[in-house]
Amino acid sequence: MAPVPTICRTIAALVLMLAANAASAALGQDDEHPFVMPGTPAKSVPAPTPWFTGAQLMRQLERHDAGAAAYLKGVYDATESGLWCYTDRRHVKLRKQSPEAMRADAVSYLRRQPAAKLDGRAAVLIVQMWQARWPCPPDGCCT
Repeated sequence: MAPVPTICRTIAALVLMLAANAASAALGQDDEHPFVMPGTPAKSVPAPTPWFTGAQLMRQLERHDAGAAAYLKGVYDATESGLWCYTDRRHVKLRKQSPEAMRADAVSYLRRQPAAKLDGRAAVLIVQMWQARWPCPPDGCCT
């Protein structure tokens, strides 16, 4: 039988290991985003791969996928009047673009992009398209 101090040290080590595992699980630790103790130098973590690339969006829009059309509407709602302004040259708010016109514009724009750019985030590419077409005026968007 092992001496009591050895058993206590073993149990203490197991408890610490279990606590550390529970803490890392609660923090959502994974191999890509390891836990970094506050106050320690930060590691550079590579940018994660986009969930949805420009190439994927273009393929789905070309197939008239309803999910891709809904994605465009979501990006539109989240970014309009902040990152770009849907206005004419006099900065008068335009009527809503039809989903088909929005899809056609996106497909046309994405087809003109180099392959390397299509590997980027779909939402960023779509916002860049709208920023070029409908930039916000210097004094901000209309209401």
